Amino acid sequence: MENRRALVSRLPFLVVAILLGAAIVCTTIVRLTEQLPINPWEPATAMEAMRLGAGLPVYESGHATHMYGPLLTVALAGIFRVTGLNLLAARIVMSIFALGLAAFLATILCRGKSSWLLAFLLFLGINFRTNLVFLSAQPDCIAILCAVAGLYLWVTREKSAWRFTFSLALFTAAMLFKQTSAAFALIPFVHALLWRRKFSDLATSVIPTMSILAALVAIYFLAPQMFFAVVTVPAAIKVYPERALATTVYLLGTFPIFLIALLSILRAKIDNRERWILSALVVLVPVSIWTIAKSGGSYNSLLPAYLAMTALFVVRLEAISSWLRSLSNWRMFSAASAIAVVMLLSFFIQLDRDVALLYAHHGDDKYDEVVAEARRLGNGVISPQDPTIAWRANKHFGRSLFFELDAHAVNGNWASELPKSMEQELARADYVVQVNSYVPTPVFGRGLLNNHFHPMTVDTLRDSAYTLWTRRAD
Repeated sequence: MENRRALVSRLPFLVVAILLGAAIVCTTIVRLTEQLPINPWEPATAMEAMRLGAGLPVYESGHATHMYGPLLTVALAGIFRVTGLNLLAARIVMSIFALGLAAFLATILCRGKSSWLLAFLLFLGINFRTNLVFLSAQPDCIAILCAVAGLYLWVTREKSAWRFTFSLALFTAAMLFKQTSAAFALIPFVHALLWRRKFSDLATSVIPTMSILAALVAIYFLAPQMFFAVVTVPAAIKVYPERALATTVYLLGTFPIFLIALLSILRAKIDNRERWILSALVVLVPVSIWTIAKSGGSYNSLLPAYLAMTALFVVRLEAISSWLRSLSNWRMFSAASAIAVVMLLSFFIQLDRDVALLYAHHGDDKYDEVVAEARRLGNGVISPQDPTIAWRANKHFGRSLFFELDAHAVNGNWASELPKSMEQELARADYVVQVNSYVPTPVFGRGLLNNHFHPMTVDTLRDSAYTLWTRRAD
């Protein structure tokens, strides 16, 4: 009888695990077999790693690089040293860190082995709410993995002396992969403020934050161009505070498993895991909302908030299961089914958008053809919208249009005219490869016309996302 009741209570969650697992596997197969760039920033970031591997400076006056932390460039350069310029390899390696993040969170939060797999799948399911960032070459997951590992070592630092120092190193490494992950270093202070309230605890809890500030001060004095790229440029991006309320409603209203977790904790005795998660929520939810409210902010900015919200649900699963077992068979099955529907809704509410994004590319399957044409035309070819094309064709380290627009923003947004650095790049070029992408850049098309370029007719590139332009004879 007990076995039957256990099956009745677990069956809806088993269905959730199967559907979520199937969606994760299918999405992973599609994304991690795609050779083409999946967004405009992927090839541009990769070329910065190639610059580093070739011994060229990444952070220098007049050169615009990406706004992520410098460790992303180092990590990608290490990958490309083994694989060559291979965007798929970079995507796969970064996805392994995403897998590690989900596994680590499930391991430290689950007390019983029976709930580990469901928790693991739930954390992986956040991918469907964050622009499939778990399957990209972006540093979000590796940065947060470092931050969560640093937080775990900080919480357990009394077990061994080395954990204290290593936790500070991981907090700093997280920030050097992606700057917003520095927010995790604030969690110990908020925890001490909310739950400990002793001066000694408060004083100790600011050490992670101070270690990150010390690292930034050192960068400011030792590598000012790096500081400009990773701090000054992102800080100049405009924030739209009016988006915050709508984002908050969206975040809470479309992720109802968090509301279930909150309801289950109202009258419960809060344990140490839940205190730390609540402290993380106080920090990570506002930071995520602030980040997505910036110009160009996207759903991957909400990753820290989703992780904290899902963590609270995961630690409450045991209590929710106990409550379900206290009900009659019919009520237990109905309640479990309702919770299962809420779980599926939380992760698949924007599945149509995920599917569209999954099959979106920057360019098309005529990539090899446009590289061959650029190689035939010689050293005068540039490709600012995808610098890998000119590099593969003629080993040209060209500028990235997207990085130049980021670095030369006007009033916190992309300028309506090409930056001077980009104009100089066009002035030196004989041919330009234009890429029609799902990220529109009309300013580049106007810049081509203003610099007396006109489109060429190339038979191999008919009906392609790639267009070759040549300079009009004066």
